[in-house]
Amino acid sequence: MKIVVVGSSNIDMVAQVSHIPAPGETVGNASFIQSFGGKGANQAVAAGRLGGSVTFVTALGNDMYADILKKHFKAEGIMTDYIIDDANHPTGTALIYVANSGENCIAVAPGANFSLLPECITQFSEVIEEADIIVMQAEIPYETIKKTALLAKQKGKKVLFNPAPACLIDEELMTAIDILVVNELEASFISRIEYTGNNLEDIAQTLLRSGARNIVITLGSQGVYMKNERETMQLPGYKVKAIDTVAAGDTFCGALAVVCAKKEIDKEALNFANAAAAIAVTRLGAQPSIPTLDEVNTFMQNH
Repeated sequence: MKIVVVGSSNIDMVAQVSHIPAPGETVGNASFIQSFGGKGANQAVAAGRLGGSVTFVTALGNDMYADILKKHFKAEGIMTDYIIDDANHPTGTALIYVANSGENCIAVAPGANFSLLPECITQFSEVIEEADIIVMQAEIPYETIKKTALLAKQKGKKVLFNPAPACLIDEELMTAIDILVVNELEASFISRIEYTGNNLEDIAQTLLRSGARNIVITLGSQGVYMKNERETMQLPGYKVKAIDTVAAGDTFCGALAVVCAKKEIDKEALNFANAAAAIAVTRLGAQPSIPTLDEVNTFMQNH
């Protein structure tokens, strides 16, 4: 499974707190960790650990983190030949609060991620030719996402797009998307339909009519909903004790890309991605929480 991930890289500064601070509030007795993150990097690492052959296209900044991240990606077995060096901006940084309940809030300083501009695509277009699936998120410029997706469609490649943070998607881009992965809030925002708790069918049907071929709506502990022109299905979530949900969606996307690189989306693919995400929420940190293929297989056998 040859997977090309085009997206963001961040250094995550994580404070584990008793609860998310209210405006003006200081929460003491936090514990701190620094880890590797960014939705693109998380999904690349997830796909690699779960059995994919991954090439990662990202932009890194003018600081010590660039070399650290490149070494980290290589250690994960990810091809780094197409990483872009930005001499004018720092590497992306995310400031994260994680409450004891598992809830989180995040502020991102994109830095070099926003220098991954459409004109950069010529530098990595050849790897799209060799890929089975292209995976993207929304922490890089929209026009880069769109141009990459259209190029992938032109070459007959699958595109998995996870529009997080949520962004409106124009018709031309939507018709280039094979698998649209969103949570309930993102699905509501993009479809312009308020989520009421029991109208996933309407939201998914609207997104299908917009052009994407498969709509996947992640529902946290409630599992996942999927709709395409052939079928509709909803799978329950695995019952686990969540301590940090920060990379659950990215783990889900990386896992789904691995399975769907060579076949159409189905119950087996969704179940595998669900299991990988369930393991991730039981661990603290973004990339440190992402499981290996053996761990997911063992988890599924035991559940």
